[in-house]
Amino acid sequence: MHKIIRALILSDLFILGSFGLIQPIFAVFMLKNISGASLIAIGVATTIQLLTKSLFQMLVAKWTDEERGNKRELITLFVGSILMSAVPFGFVFAQTLNHVYILQFIYGLGGALAFPGWVVIFTRYLRDEKAGYEWGIYNTTVSLGTATAAFLGAYLADFYSFRLLFVIVGLLSLLGTSFIIHIFRHEFSGEEKI
Repeated sequence: MHKIIRALILSDLFILGSFGLIQPIFAVFMLKNISGASLIAIGVATTIQLLTKSLFQMLVAKWTDEERGNKRELITLFVGSILMSAVPFGFVFAQTLNHVYILQFIYGLGGALAFPGWVVIFTRYLRDEKAGYEWGIYNTTVSLGTATAAFLGAYLADFYSFRLLFVIVGLLSLLGTSFIIHIFRHEFSGEEKI
């Protein structure tokens, strides 16, 4: 397995896995901590994130495809990962529905920036004869990490606080983003690409 594939898997393990800490209990957080929260508001918040990601990722993908190489993909992957990592820290201070909606928009925009570049770079470094296996390692690793995180997130929120949980998610996401820096080093160090 190429080291770029490993770095991308570890990046997603920490970023997506850390968000797995809050996804199952996000509705509880909103109902307990956000003024005016309702089931409809929770649905709107989720819709904002998914709609933003869906609409903007096509524009990002088109823009990154206009240039050969991985430079634009890496830039959007890094910026998107930073935006996503900032969102949990924002939730520490969120008090109103508008705060949540803005954070969900940023989360969606971060995903829209990160996803196309991540997929392109991962695909470029796959070995044709091991593509299924390497995708399988990715899916298994991230799924197991997210499954473990779902339980741990509920535990942390129940026995400690949502604020602590959001700080942990933000820090783990930043750790995941740090793996992208290794990809930058590889891409622009002149090393031969496999």
